[in-house]
Amino acid sequence: MREYRFKRGFKPTAERLEEMLNKHFGGFEFDGEYYLVKNFGAIEVLKLKLENKRLYAESKTKLTDDETALKTLKTYNRFLEELTGYTAKERQKLMKKEAEKED
Repeated sequence: MREYRFKRGFKPTAERLEEMLNKHFGGFEFDGEYYLVKNFGAIEVLKLKLENKRLYAESKTKLTDDETALKTLKTYNRFLEELTGYTAKERQKLMKKEAEKED
């Protein structure tokens, strides 16, 4: 699972997560501890959970045409940016820093 931090001022609450899921993906299911987005563009299943002020995400994708894949990726990145406050570029830098700490 990928781990995403929240920028100061962006609250990691279930209400905000649910609002963003509805806004960007048109809905979700809740299965115990996970929020699930199913069959959205190139996404077969997207599993999300909030824990310790972090977002954990795991996705399973399906093969699709390039245009659908690009639209899906853009939607996912907009969702993460609006939810966490970090752009795709900033998230990449944070992940690199975390990986360097582990080495």
